[in-house]
Amino acid sequence: MVAAEYSRLVYESTGWRGAYPLVVPIRVGDYFQLRSDGVPIYLGNAFNWPGWKDGVSVDSEAIEGSETFYGGCQRKIGASADAGTQIPGGVGIAGTLSLSFSHEGSFVLAYDAAVRTRMQSLVPVQRAILASASSGWWQEDWILVVEVIATESATLVVATEGGSELELHANATIPTGIAGVPIAEPSLGWTASSWRGGGYCSICRTGTPLYHCLKLRRRRFGNNWEAQLLDEYDPTELFTGDPFERPA
Repeated sequence: MVAAEYSRLVYESTGWRGAYPLVVPIRVGDYFQLRSDGVPIYLGNAFNWPGWKDGVSVDSEAIEGSETFYGGCQRKIGASADAGTQIPGGVGIAGTLSLSFSHEGSFVLAYDAAVRTRMQSLVPVQRAILASASSGWWQEDWILVVEVIATESATLVVATEGGSELELHANATIPTGIAGVPIAEPSLGWTASSWRGGGYCSICRTGTPLYHCLKLRRRRFGNNWEAQLLDEYDPTELFTGDPFERPA
């Protein structure tokens, strides 16, 4: 259940869903089957459907600067090198960060040089998905990606066990002290070593770490469908009405 817990923590920190694992690319229009453990299984892209490529507009904008988010993770400076620790040649303690994770799904996510891509108008998209569900094709455990943050460089570390630790090392000179240095900055030559416990890490890689998505479910009463944007609301809350229902 690491993916589900990671997604919950990312939502609490960012308001977005977190892609796990990071190396799987996500595009606007992709649709997935969302497994019970939180792992999305790719099914296809809606822009391959008739009318979508010309009928649904998508725009993109650059996001300046870098971001770093934490959930259940503590970052320490100057970790000590225990016996067996492999520190890259020439890197001293001053260029080392120790990351400790309190429980399964705890994470640190950093990215640099990002672009946000999104569908411009969601109402016709929601209506189309509702119609597909009503006809019996679209399934309740599928999700449609409507907005993505893509990055030239992203670093993600997720613990699969509570109490896990990982060390990150910079292979370049740190001019202003490592405490304020982004761990997604590729020019610093970040590497990882010395997992204690267990986890997943992707260091300074191209990726799509964050996304928004549309999901359908049946209303609590009756068999009608309703659409919900998972990351505009707490995903644990249930809607009680159809947002597309019109008064008689």
